[in-house]
Amino acid sequence: MASLRLNSPLVQNFLASVIVCLLPGIYVALTVLGAGGGPANATRMANISNTTLYAVYFVVGLFSGSVVTTIGPRNTFLFGSIGYPIFVGAMWYFSKTGHIWYPVFGGVVLGVTAAHLWTAAGFIAFSYATEQKKGTFISMQWGLLSAGGTIASLVAFGINYNAAVVKCPDSVYIVFIILMCSAFFVALFGIVKPADVRRDDGTAIAHYPHKGFWLEIKAQRQIFMDWRMLVLILPMFGSENAIIIFSTLNSLYFDVRTRSLNSVMFVAMQAVGALGIMPLLDSPKIGSRRTRGLVSTTTMGLVTIATWIGLLVWLDRNPLDPLSPPLWGWDDGPFGGFFALTLLLGINMVYQVVVQWIIAALTNDPETLARYAGFAKGCLAGGLCVTFATEAAGTLTQTDVTAFCFSLQGAGLVCMLAVCWFGVKHTNYGLEDAVIVPETVELDKKNDSGRCVTPQ
Repeated sequence: MASLRLNSPLVQNFLASVIVCLLPGIYVALTVLGAGGGPANATRMANISNTTLYAVYFVVGLFSGSVVTTIGPRNTFLFGSIGYPIFVGAMWYFSKTGHIWYPVFGGVVLGVTAAHLWTAAGFIAFSYATEQKKGTFISMQWGLLSAGGTIASLVAFGINYNAAVVKCPDSVYIVFIILMCSAFFVALFGIVKPADVRRDDGTAIAHYPHKGFWLEIKAQRQIFMDWRMLVLILPMFGSENAIIIFSTLNSLYFDVRTRSLNSVMFVAMQAVGALGIMPLLDSPKIGSRRTRGLVSTTTMGLVTIATWIGLLVWLDRNPLDPLSPPLWGWDDGPFGGFFALTLLLGINMVYQVVVQWIIAALTNDPETLARYAGFAKGCLAGGLCVTFATEAAGTLTQTDVTAFCFSLQGAGLVCMLAVCWFGVKHTNYGLEDAVIVPETVELDKKNDSGRCVTPQ
């Protein structure tokens, strides 16, 4: 098949998804184990190191889009892959020594590198897909991230099944580091220059003018001139906080074997959510892109609200003493309710899929989308930083932190609906000079909006 060429958009997005699978996917598996896979008393260390990570990520992510457009996605991936094995090594070091300096250092390094890796991945998913396939490309990355997290969680579950201690053994960290290092070679030999990417009809994605880095930095200001991106700051800020709530509760309430089982199901359900929302985002039967955005946001929003309300009820029935965590097993009574919520919290990752789809629907220009991708990831990191910092400070109860995350995502739903209604056009083809319109797309020359008559 022609689409299986190395320089096809689909193959490039698949390879970017494999990189995401091997790096953030495994990082997620370690995170949702709780306390970086360490004992329950390592929860504070994990919160401090992750607060540092996402504080750095927040600052770097705001400008990482300009790095991608300057040095290209392959070099950005190569740089972005460095921090993940260092961070896992830091978690391993802490589990052996109890010294916190290395996890904090690892958080700083990963904050710098992860921002670039995720921006490169977002650049490919947002700009290489045609308008009718953006949901598919974004869901592919989240689906493979979930696959990587699921496999890594299964490895940890198998090793921890008969564990007599309350932390992961060395073999879990070793396997994770080896898998992460392999992503470097996927990026080195698989990712090609954006200018070399060709659709199946032979057309390029866009014209790529050469700009200096400082011109790229100056171009960042267009983000703050786009009201749609400003409105989306709130949902971007709160889009991934479910993972923090889950990982914290998982580490404080359950023993390591049960934590491993919960982790497997949490990351597996991310794939279910990503694949489940994809038909709503890309199906031409639903109508215009605006309609698909509204339907997808509403559907996802109902699940989101039900999940957070259910979790608040469970926490009210099972109050926590952080100084004396219960460390329940799967045979204990409260496990059943939490396990059901684990499935819903995993599906909650679809919140971020929809946010990314809305951002990708705002334009087809690759350089603009690179900046938007970096800005989006920076805002997301800011939300994670605030939540991790709140957990690390220990001044609020888990119910209070959960209510805060619920409020963020609830208010974010209103913002997403507003942008879908007022800001998503039927098509952006024909409106942007740098974008090359696919030959399979016929534009209505009499319509200034560039209406897509035969969508691809």
